[in-house]
Amino acid sequence: MKKIVGAVLIAIHFLAVCGGSFFLFLQPVPFETKLVLWAVLWGLWAAGMGSFLYYRKQYVDHCRQVCFYAQEIMKGNSCAGVQNQETLTSKMVMEIQKTGEILEARASTAEKEIAETQQMVSDITHQLKTPITNIKMYGDTLCEETLSGEEERQFIQIIGQQIKKLEFLIDSLAKMSRLESKMMHMHPDNCKMIHTVTQAVNTVRSRAEEKGIELQVNVRPTLEVCHDSKWTAEALGNILDNAVKYTDSGGKISVNAQNLEMYVVISVSDNGMGIDPRHYNQVFQRFYREAKAAKTEGLGIGLYLARQIITLQGGYIKVRSNEGQGTKFQIFLPKKAA
Repeated sequence: MKKIVGAVLIAIHFLAVCGGSFFLFLQPVPFETKLVLWAVLWGLWAAGMGSFLYYRKQYVDHCRQVCFYAQEIMKGNSCAGVQNQETLTSKMVMEIQKTGEILEARASTAEKEIAETQQMVSDITHQLKTPITNIKMYGDTLCEETLSGEEERQFIQIIGQQIKKLEFLIDSLAKMSRLESKMMHMHPDNCKMIHTVTQAVNTVRSRAEEKGIELQVNVRPTLEVCHDSKWTAEALGNILDNAVKYTDSGGKISVNAQNLEMYVVISVSDNGMGIDPRHYNQVFQRFYREAKAAKTEGLGIGLYLARQIITLQGGYIKVRSNEGQGTKFQIFLPKKAA
């Protein structure tokens, strides 16, 4: 179609020049003047056609070069030679190269997300399997065997414990899923830190009292910072829950808040079993648990959720620990909301 349009335009231009020549022939001017005007007219037409054909050839060659280098980039071959030239082709090849790198990075990210999703599904399946299997096993035993009243009560109590564990697991997984799918939104507001800390401490107070663990809270009632109180209390509660789990009976847990220049820092210190410094980063990974903590009931989700919640608010968490002497977690909340 383009070739037909080009041929038609050339024909029109040619006919226009012929018409102009005929018009000059009819004018009452000397023949020598007509010859000069004809020469100028046909010279302009020839120059125009020559320029058109020349630049068309340049355009076609340029397109062929760009297509060639685009194919080379798609094959993974280097085009460093042409990229160092100060030409339009060089600039276009560089842009194509950048686009290719961006697409490759996005593809890599997509593959990583798919792998992480598959791993998460595998982890969730593994975590759900244990309580479901226990409930099924004890339920079948209750239905199929003749048990004493005391044994039935024990089995029912165990099933109830497994159901609670399952509820907690599903609730934690739902929160984790909302965080990872970016469905969870923080709603920061200026509020007193003592209210947030109190919410978190109340979630572990009864278990701490059962183990005879002393809870100390040292937070100024007037200390305020812009944060999401509900979710920050959730994060702090998860850290406190870990502290209660891994601190022996008669231990001590303290919660302090400090007002710095750019951050408000909430510190949770205990004198429990401690964490190996080599595992500082790993304890925040999903479903990770240290070997020495395997005997203590847990899922390995609490610290992961805590870090995600604090990160969404523009803050971060630090951990310092000495094995056998205790652990200190510090939550840094920015004074200026993220």
